Amino acid sequence: MGERAVESRANVEGPGDPLLHPREVIAVFDSGFGGLNILEGLRDLLPGEHFVYLGDSKRSPYGDRAPAEVLQFSLEIFAYLRARYRLKLVVVACNTASAIALEALKATSDVPVVGVIDAAVRAMTQATENSRVGVVGTAATIASGVYQRRLAHQAVTAIACPGLVEYVEAGAIDDPALLDRMRTLMRPLRRAGVDTLLLACTHYPYLAAQFRAVLGEGVMLISSGEETAFEVRELLTEAGQVKGRPGVVEPVTFLCTGSVVDFQEVGRRLFAGDLDSVEHVHVDALSQGLLQGHQAPEDIAFASARTLTTNRQEPTSSGHGRPEDEKECTSGQAS
Repeated sequence: MGERAVESRANVEGPGDPLLHPREVIAVFDSGFGGLNILEGLRDLLPGEHFVYLGDSKRSPYGDRAPAEVLQFSLEIFAYLRARYRLKLVVVACNTASAIALEALKATSDVPVVGVIDAAVRAMTQATENSRVGVVGTAATIASGVYQRRLAHQAVTAIACPGLVEYVEAGAIDDPALLDRMRTLMRPLRRAGVDTLLLACTHYPYLAAQFRAVLGEGVMLISSGEETAFEVRELLTEAGQVKGRPGVVEPVTFLCTGSVVDFQEVGRRLFAGDLDSVEHVHVDALSQGLLQGHQAPEDIAFASARTLTTNRQEPTSSGHGRPEDEKECTSGQAS
């Protein structure tokens, strides 16, 4: 893999310009880098598909933003991608965006939109033996209550874990301070006796060894990203839409809204594929795409209002008041 960072090429085509890729593509978007592990899983399962990955690294993290902002960003990205590519399917490779914006995206889309929630919930339900399950994610994901509602038939302990993403992106997962931080954060999970833990942030699978060290080998770890990749393959297989030539792995088109150099530097620590060519997308181009795209403003307004109303409920854990150390875990910065 080359070490030289290539010059970014601003993607400034308008929605009326010719589509940038003649074939149908699977678009994957995330607030930054975490979705790269979902992309890697998708490429392993569907090597003949062409993928477009957009990391909104300029506006990352999403986890400490207001739901209305996350919804707006997600709609902008979707409109931008739909205006420029022949989309076969869209993967919302971000737990925060899936929790807040997935239903609004589905309501305005004419292609399948897959988030990281459904497959993970199914896997959790099948894996647990004592019906005591844990969910760790960003502050916004946990506050949305989506996993708590979907797992209401289980005893759920949901914990927001500020600070963990930063260790991953800094390549500091072996820092002893990280393990100390995780021991504090995981205290409510140990008390609850969970036997299954959902890593409801796409960065967290990179910390699987640390989670096992803190919680013990007896706790089953479920990756929302890995389960989503299997769900996408199953969906396309059932629809007879899996494409590609045997033995041929198609390249990925990478887009980012932040620094191309930073995206490559961090991405190369998290993604096994080629990251030598990354195109820069101006944030202004995303908002313009929403204004000029195919969605009718009234459709967007309706979907947005419905989504924000649904996400107004903010449970944190099932049936109990939050202990003091859990309150600490659900405050502060999250990605």
